Amino acid sequence: MQDIETYRFESRRKQFRLLIGVGLVSLGLLAGILFMLLAYPPAPRGSQLAEIRLVERAGPDEEVMESEMSGVLVPGGAFRDVARRTVQSVVSINVESSWSSRFWPSSGSDSQMFPENEGSGVVITPQGHIVTSYHLVEDAGKLQVKFADKREYEAYTVGVDPSTDLAVIQIVLRPGERVEPITIGDSDTVQPGDWVLAVGNPLQLSSTVTAGIVSALGRSMNIIDESFGIETFIQTDAAINPGSSGGALVNISGELIGINTAIATDSGFYEGYGFAVPVNLMIRVASDLIEFGEFRRGYMGVVPTNVHAKLAQVLGMAKIQGVFLDQIYGGSAAEIAGLQPGDVIVAINGQPVNEPNELQSIILLQRPDTQIEVAYWREGQVDSLPLTLLGRDHPKVASWLAEMGYHPRREVSTARYLDQWGLVLRDKWGEEDERQFGNFEGVIIQREMRHEEIEHLQANVLVERINGKAVKTVEQAIRELNSADGHVRLSIRDKWNVPRMVDLSELKE
Repeated sequence: MQDIETYRFESRRKQFRLLIGVGLVSLGLLAGILFMLLAYPPAPRGSQLAEIRLVERAGPDEEVMESEMSGVLVPGGAFRDVARRTVQSVVSINVESSWSSRFWPSSGSDSQMFPENEGSGVVITPQGHIVTSYHLVEDAGKLQVKFADKREYEAYTVGVDPSTDLAVIQIVLRPGERVEPITIGDSDTVQPGDWVLAVGNPLQLSSTVTAGIVSALGRSMNIIDESFGIETFIQTDAAINPGSSGGALVNISGELIGINTAIATDSGFYEGYGFAVPVNLMIRVASDLIEFGEFRRGYMGVVPTNVHAKLAQVLGMAKIQGVFLDQIYGGSAAEIAGLQPGDVIVAINGQPVNEPNELQSIILLQRPDTQIEVAYWREGQVDSLPLTLLGRDHPKVASWLAEMGYHPRREVSTARYLDQWGLVLRDKWGEEDERQFGNFEGVIIQREMRHEEIEHLQANVLVERINGKAVKTVEQAIRELNSADGHVRLSIRDKWNVPRMVDLSELKE
């Protein structure tokens, strides 16, 4: 009997211990679930997306907001701040008589031409210089610019560069007026996976902001139909459509890192792949366009190709790297420096080079007469040498460019807006100017403002001399105007080709 009671007691004690254990485990599970619910709220009903916490992308004072549509946690406050600031410096550009389908191809039996007569631009100086896409303004007549706050301005083409699909235009500001430029970033710091926003005016939808990430760097898509064209695009999945051309690609800090240029598509509209010109390249080109009206680039004089696995094996290279010099032009900077066909360039100024477009883009950032350090592989060893880049006006460069069938040409009639003088000047160019002024040399006043009281000073007159000095280019005219001591006399030919003298003294703002 005692054994039975002892057995019953032990059984009850074991059951009691089991109940206590189950209770403790249950309490632990409930506490864990409660903590998870409080710390990580569930996605909205119907969402099938896993939560992604991006707290590490937000600073200590930034708001991290959960998207109501997707359940994905993003730095919403940062996005809102970036959008609010950047749309003020991204404009809509309306182009009179401009049609282009090159960058917005369509497929199918009924191929369409998309009228690219509206696009985007980014303000880069307080004086109203705006960078945009060359293919938007290549056939431009009249340019009209509209800001997000509905201000509208007339604009003129300052300079274009087909090789990078970039152009700079300038709006005509009122005396003393300035505009807010965008903050410039550094595209060399951009990495795949970085958050980016595309800001522009796609499909006539003004001030549109889309978000995505950087998908890849250094993309070459063979879409710039130009000798010595440079393609080293930033690829993004932020939505870009016709009308986005020339718009801004900005980082999470609101800094400009690229100029939206093209999309890869079969339909002519966004299919997930957009491309932007890196901002460092843009600044290099735009600064020349503003200063000289053209892009002045240095040339090596080489034809580079990829180093693939089979070629590396044939050359006896232990590592697949660099770009192979398939050809070197006679009298080029490369030949003068001592490079030879068959050499493999592995670095420029210490920066590794593994694709032809990488080599081209690095050289593109250098001006003529700049000396660079070239590291190259030859017959089993790596060596280096100094190389001084040559300009397009060098006789040897001009000669081998001509042999290649490359003849630099003026794509559009570019102009310079001199707000301090109230003048828009452009070089004499085209058949119409030749018919009007024949062999007389000078620059054309494309538009004049604030000079109604000066007789004969009108649009479409030829300025031959400034203070007695002949001027053949806008660049020369600007130098003479800037060096004037306040007394400025222009020798012009009016619209009837009659020589006149006009005085601009005391009209400078």
